[in-house]
Amino acid sequence: MGARRAWCERSGRLTESSEADEASVANAPRPQAQGKPLARLRAGSSEGSAQALPQTQGQVLNGYLNVLKPPGMTSHNVIGRLRRLTGLRRIGHAGTLDPAAAGVLPVAIGSATRTLSSHEWDVKLYWADVRFGASTDTDDAEGMIREVGDPGRVDLEAARAVLPQFLGDIRQRPPAYSAVRVEGRRAYAEARRGAPQELPERAAHIDAIAVLGWEAPVLSLLIQCRSGTYIRSIARDLGMALACPAHLSALVRLRVGPFAIRDALTLAALETIAGRATWDSVLWPPDIIAAEMKAIVVARPRLVDFGYGRSWRAGEGLGVWQRSMPASARVYAAEGALVGFVTLASGDRWQPSGGLPTAGVAKKR
Repeated sequence: MGARRAWCERSGRLTESSEADEASVANAPRPQAQGKPLARLRAGSSEGSAQALPQTQGQVLNGYLNVLKPPGMTSHNVIGRLRRLTGLRRIGHAGTLDPAAAGVLPVAIGSATRTLSSHEWDVKLYWADVRFGASTDTDDAEGMIREVGDPGRVDLEAARAVLPQFLGDIRQRPPAYSAVRVEGRRAYAEARRGAPQELPERAAHIDAIAVLGWEAPVLSLLIQCRSGTYIRSIARDLGMALACPAHLSALVRLRVGPFAIRDALTLAALETIAGRATWDSVLWPPDIIAAEMKAIVVARPRLVDFGYGRSWRAGEGLGVWQRSMPASARVYAAEGALVGFVTLASGDRWQPSGGLPTAGVAKKR
């Protein structure tokens, strides 16, 4: 039986077999034939350069873009392209994708960048291809081969049998080529200078893992996990569990929080939008990242407190909860503008944890 994800250059779509495993992640979207074309990203990812022209034409841009990062481009390079397209410097991304990976890359623009550090991008969904028969120093297809083995010893039933050990709270060792710090230096920097580190294990959480297909020697998986999980480590450890070296051969991020791949925009599409100066049509509001978080509405005196970072009694303000006080909340001004976020401190006081310019305006008055 065979089913695996493949990039189709001719059709410009992410294709999958109809023989995918019946097991699934609850409410997890799969790549759809009518979804955004991924292969077209290759053509527009690095060939040519966007003109360094301010394309906002007086618009005040503030919000999130759901960008479809192409394979072969770093997340930082995506930001560089968007800066040239918009003429703006205040742009940042959440959740770095490895250069070889593709998929959803949330990008904050304007004052929305202030919300990047105040919100945890927790739930993520990936389509991962694990290739058996060789391990690499980077744990993906970009690295040098370290060990080879016979992939014939691995079959689908054996793979299914070991998957449960990767569910829930687990411990995993990050790849030697990762952003983990080692005595103040990035692990990948140490590895590149010829001194790869055997990094200590760290906590990770896997909500669900399902087989999408098996086309020997490649196993396709759908993985829903939390922040801090390395899919490359799962591929490496899966090989160890099956006594056959393995590495991650392809990775597509299907979802990050509220951002799904079906809504993501290619860089080529964003270049068209920049030419028409219609950014507002594709920007998500800053509070999209906390849509499930409780909300409170505060009066102007509390906006001043927020601007100065001062806490206030949690009983004040109009809240949407009825029973227990939430641990964190979105804060809105009376006119409906998002001010920022607060956390519950000392059990009875709201402490500002990230603000937008609304609070700053109130502070100056």
